[in-house]
Amino acid sequence: MKKVVSILIAGIVLMAFAVTPAFAGKKKICKLGHVNSPASIFQFGALAFKEAVEKELPDWTVEVYPAGGLGGTLAMIQGLTLGTVDIYTEFISVLADLVPEYKVFAVHYKFDSVDEYELFMNSATFAAMNEKMIKKNGITNIGNMRAGSVYNHFSNKAMYTVSDAKGVVNRVAQMAPLVQCWKAYGAKPTSMDWGEIYTSLQTGVITSIDNPILDMFDEKFHEAVKYLNMTNNLYNMISYNTSMAFWKGLSDKEKDVFRRAVRVASIKGEMEVKKRLDGVKAELERKNIKTIQTDVSGFRKAVKDNINTILANDKDAIAVYKKIMTKNY
Repeated sequence: MKKVVSILIAGIVLMAFAVTPAFAGKKKICKLGHVNSPASIFQFGALAFKEAVEKELPDWTVEVYPAGGLGGTLAMIQGLTLGTVDIYTEFISVLADLVPEYKVFAVHYKFDSVDEYELFMNSATFAAMNEKMIKKNGITNIGNMRAGSVYNHFSNKAMYTVSDAKGVVNRVAQMAPLVQCWKAYGAKPTSMDWGEIYTSLQTGVITSIDNPILDMFDEKFHEAVKYLNMTNNLYNMISYNTSMAFWKGLSDKEKDVFRRAVRVASIKGEMEVKKRLDGVKAELERKNIKTIQTDVSGFRKAVKDNINTILANDKDAIAVYKKIMTKNY
């Protein structure tokens, strides 16, 4: 009898060893995508996020898909709402068409620094906006990455004042407020996906593009322009937008780790930008791209005077804009 029991126990132990590796090797997966190049600060932050998550949660793997590996902007937004994309890192203004108040993120000259932007993102006003986004679209913001995210302007025409924007064919993202801002300056804005910009600059389909300097440099947009115009028209942070279908499946501990990982990415990203930016500006100068210190007063006035048109007379969006401008959020 003892022999039979011993054999049974031995069999159970062998089965345990046979089964355990299969379960031990099974990882939880987070799919994170962005549309920027593998050389971009978006990718730098994504990899810092991945490292921070996997360090604290060894049973997780964060799969990073740069350069539209999970689809373009619209495809990834749809993926968030459907739960097929777990995290999409991008400036939050890409969500402007989903909730009326989010249109304000695509308005120029509302913040004067990334510090102001971050204060707003930690405010009760944004918390209410985020709750509305969750209810309407199943998307939530879990944190924001500081990455020197102020828009400036590459172009083939020097832009000293707002009058120089007249007639410029400028690429803007596919968001109505961004288009209306440039129309207010007298430009001819055109929307296109990120992946179409380089060729369009080369062929003259567009003559200018505004985005953070490093983002534009890493995409090699400078190869097709003559000027860097310091317009400082839009302060931003890289938003970690997450599908609620994914987020609800996490434990409280996992959620905490993911949020802290965004903060790690933010700290490392800001340091990386500081390390690189002066070198990139010097490289642009060596390539005979002239830097223009733009007088932005006319741009600011154009936005203020046309804010109702820019925000399509949406009372909720205009109310948020007024809170931002009076710093009452």
